[in-house]
Amino acid sequence: MDLGLKGKVAVVTGGQGAIGSATANCLAGEGALVIIADKLRSTSDGEERAHVVSGGAKYLRYLDLADELSIESFVDGVLQDFQTIDVIVNNAAVFDFRPIEEWDGMQPLENHFRVGLLGPARLIQELWRRLPRSKSGSIVNVSSVAGHIGEPDAFAYTPVKAAQIGLTLSCAIEMAPYGGWAVAVSPGHTWTPVHEERARIEGLSRAEYERSSPNIGSTLFGRFLEPSEVGEIIVMAASRLGKPLSGQDLRATFGIEAGGFNLSYRTHPGN
Repeated sequence: MDLGLKGKVAVVTGGQGAIGSATANCLAGEGALVIIADKLRSTSDGEERAHVVSGGAKYLRYLDLADELSIESFVDGVLQDFQTIDVIVNNAAVFDFRPIEEWDGMQPLENHFRVGLLGPARLIQELWRRLPRSKSGSIVNVSSVAGHIGEPDAFAYTPVKAAQIGLTLSCAIEMAPYGGWAVAVSPGHTWTPVHEERARIEGLSRAEYERSSPNIGSTLFGRFLEPSEVGEIIVMAASRLGKPLSGQDLRATFGIEAGGFNLSYRTHPGN
C-alpha cells in the first residue's frame, strides 16, 4: 500500500530516542526525506545523511525546543535546504518523575511544558508564519497513555501529555480548510533503553522483567510495545490514511483501557 509519503519532507523531534528513531526509520522506508531534530549530535558538524533502499533519506539537525532562537534557526535552515515541511512529528519529551513536594519550585513542570507543549506550538507557529501552505500537510503529536490514566509521581509528565491532545484539536481545526490534518498518538508502555537498563540492574531478562512489572500485567498481551510498533502507527497517522482521523487520539496501549488490568479478575466462582 502506498502511503503517499515518497518525497515528503518530515520533521521528527526527539528523533534520536527510541520511538523517534523508529518513526524516522519507518518514514524513510516509505520514501520520505526525514529531518531528525534533536539536541543530541552524532557528528562534528551536527548533520548526517543516510540513504535507504526505498529512496528516502535521513538528515540530523540540531533543535532545542526550549530555546526560541534554536527553533527559528531550525525552521529557517530546513526551509532553505528543502523549501518545505510536509509532516511534523512532535515526539520530543523530558521525563522527571518525583513527588511534587520534592521539587525545587515548579522547575520540573516548566521543563516538561517547554519541551512538550510550548516548544511544539512555537515550532508550528514559526512554520505556519513562514509557509502558510504547510497547513496542508500533517502533524502528529506523540502523547501518552499517561495523558488519560494517572501515574505515580507524574505531576509534570501527565498534565503536559494531556495538553498535547488539546494541541492536536487546535491544529486539526486550523489545518482543515487547507486540507491538512493533525492526529495524536498515545502509546502505552514501550520498551526503551530505560527499561533495558532497569532489567539489567535487576539481573532480569526482558521476559522476566515483563512478568515482574505490574504495569505490563495491566495489558492484554503481557509485554511492552516495541518502538517500531509505535513508529508504524505514527507514520500511518502522518500519511494520507491519517486524514479521516484528524483530531483523534490513537491509543496504542495493548488494551490497558480494554480491561487488561482485569485479566485475573474472577467474575464467577466457577472461573
